[in-house]
Amino acid sequence: MKTTDVAIIGGGPAGLMLAIELGCRGIDCVVLEEDVAAPDFPKANATSSRTMEHYRRRGFSKKIRALGLEPDHPQDVVYCTTLSGRELTRFAIPSRKEALNRTSFGDYGEESWPTPELPHRSQQMFIEPILREQALQHKSVKLMLGWQAGTIDMDATGVTIAAHHTVNNEEMTLRARYVVGCDGPRSMVRKSCGIRYSGQSEEVREFFGGQMLSVFFTSSSLYDVLGKKRAWQYWAVNAVQRGLLIAIDGVDKFLFCLQMQPGETRESVDYETAMFKAIGAKFDYELIAVEPWNAGFTLVADAFSKDRAFIAGDAAHLFTPTGGMGYNTSVDDAVNLGWKLAAVVQGWGGEGLLDSYQAERKPIGHRNTAFARSMADSIGGIKVPPNVDDNTPEAEQLREKMGAALYQHVRNEFNIPGLQLGLRYEGSPIVAAEAEAQTPDQPNTYIPTARPGSRAPHIWLGDQSIFDLFGRDYTLLCFTSQDKASAALDAANWEKEAAALGMPMETLYCDNADARKLYGADCVLVRPDHHVAWRGARSADAHAVLAMACARPAKEQQRKAA
Repeated sequence: MKTTDVAIIGGGPAGLMLAIELGCRGIDCVVLEEDVAAPDFPKANATSSRTMEHYRRRGFSKKIRALGLEPDHPQDVVYCTTLSGRELTRFAIPSRKEALNRTSFGDYGEESWPTPELPHRSQQMFIEPILREQALQHKSVKLMLGWQAGTIDMDATGVTIAAHHTVNNEEMTLRARYVVGCDGPRSMVRKSCGIRYSGQSEEVREFFGGQMLSVFFTSSSLYDVLGKKRAWQYWAVNAVQRGLLIAIDGVDKFLFCLQMQPGETRESVDYETAMFKAIGAKFDYELIAVEPWNAGFTLVADAFSKDRAFIAGDAAHLFTPTGGMGYNTSVDDAVNLGWKLAAVVQGWGGEGLLDSYQAERKPIGHRNTAFARSMADSIGGIKVPPNVDDNTPEAEQLREKMGAALYQHVRNEFNIPGLQLGLRYEGSPIVAAEAEAQTPDQPNTYIPTARPGSRAPHIWLGDQSIFDLFGRDYTLLCFTSQDKASAALDAANWEKEAAALGMPMETLYCDNADARKLYGADCVLVRPDHHVAWRGARSADAHAVLAMACARPAKEQQRKAA
């Protein structure tokens, strides 16, 4: 029987990021992934700013930024009547070269995205090999490809997993202290725990609702056929055939998505005719593969854990892909859970620390799936008149009106700094409460704040983000101004209390007045996932704050219990 601290079922983005978070802290973990090869069919294609910040925390955001479209290829989203015909509107998104060098912000606007990492466009099938590579850099991570978990059996001290190899049928028993199901919408771990999804699962729309079909192909001539400035996404909005075309590599690989009609199947649908109608012209192409999928999901699990089992990613929530938040919410789950599992395994995390995973992440699952659903309703419910492409003044006026409405839609869907950067964990048992009213949680507007529970706000300190200066685990951010000696004495007390709790914490001194104003306090405790746990005076009760942040009873509570 093999043994480990954490067994991770599923080696997609959630499972691999969880392994990276555990591995960088030296926690033994085993990832069971039934597919030997990384995925070879396009799926998720948008990496959020927040996910890029997580990749930056672990030191490989530049490797991810190097993937995807060609360096100068625009990552715009464009709406047309037919894709080779009239352009209705366009939302400009910086190319990856512009985003890396911060030379252009397109229609985002620089002030709207206070982050060192703008969103990025690259397929999950390109990203997963990098995540595998990063996970395997840690000696405590064992990636077992071709292994499928069949059953789990929990008791008071651990979890026993029965698994078999999908190729040679070899069997294995794995014993772990904890198990995490990152095993997708049909999660064996979720089902074994008796946890159900709640929400909408069969919403039907004229477009982007119900059964969809993705057509993956290569074409060396399609860009010439389209005949317009290049983009990342092309949406066909007409009364004959709607569709979505996505540029995969900026060279010759594309994905076309169409709505399947009731009664149609993968085998019966005439995808070629639909594709030619949406594009408005025939062109030469070579088919790679076709895959059906469902665009009608808005589902969140009723619970994110049971005893020693946890779920994350698609096992915990299922999205319609509008807004591109499914894979990104999965990565954020893994980051949240990873440091907490490490803390408990290492002995400095209290019993309630793992309970905070559901308390923090389940509301985010509801928040993000609701946004995706609203955007699917927005684009899927658009009524397209039959004369939209006519050569008449009336049709021209109609196109101008549609273009304005579509531009508002695309801004609502893709210019979402609030959704990506404004997530907060207020009400969490390991986050301090503040009495003053919080700012509204709005997807299209982000107001930087260091209010406890919020993502720590970014600010440039020279050529570095303040994020780059935070420690791997907890960071005590001390603003020094003119009293550096006093700050050092106060920080020494915090460090002493952290050491007594066994809690890994580094102190970061900062004398930048703008940063002090942004963070709103002389002393700020930043969590391993770069959320603020507490802020206040350096003279505050360090022991009480630190005990709260790692879910340990404070001395006063211990005395009362005794």
